[in-house]
Amino acid sequence: MQCQSVQDIISIAATAEALAVTVIGEALAAAERGELALTEDERTFLRAARAAEQAHYEVLTAAGAKPLTLVFTVPDTRAVSDPVLLLRTAIGLEEAFIAAYCAAAQQFASLGQPDLVRVAVQIGGVEAEHRALLRHFAILRGALGGVPDDVAYQKALFSSVGSAADALIQLGWIGGSGPEIRYPGPGAIDTRGVKQLRP
Repeated sequence: MQCQSVQDIISIAATAEALAVTVIGEALAAAERGELALTEDERTFLRAARAAEQAHYEVLTAAGAKPLTLVFTVPDTRAVSDPVLLLRTAIGLEEAFIAAYCAAAQQFASLGQPDLVRVAVQIGGVEAEHRALLRHFAILRGALGGVPDDVAYQKALFSSVGSAADALIQLGWIGGSGPEIRYPGPGAIDTRGVKQLRP
């Protein structure tokens, strides 16, 4: 999928944010039911991350984004029952989101949209914080080695935001064969402790 317009870019970004809100909601609900063994620190982090992703979604839709879908599919249901797989999956998604915002910033610059470049960098910075904290929790669990902040530059995985959307489809998060989950997922968004909810 080639992104030719601001509308395409923000709509794909809003779709990714809706996916993040929904998956985190499902994970937190599973933890509440005792089906996903998360520590209290992990739950606190996930609640804050969900609030940030929702704030991103709201800013993008207020700017005119129209999500490609608000119904997602879970490629592997263990991602909401196995804490290590959840962390590994979330790290991979965050890396894709960071790369998508890097591509978005470049595309917005080419389109002469400096305000949207700033927003893309602001959101990408928060996604990078999420990645580092997810790595921190994975390291504590012995699932990863190294340090949480293990890169000097984020990976530029995509040449366009459309490529990021294609990756979500190929991974089975959009239109896959797994069980469907719907935005925003279960439970209320909890913004306690989260600042700067607008750019």
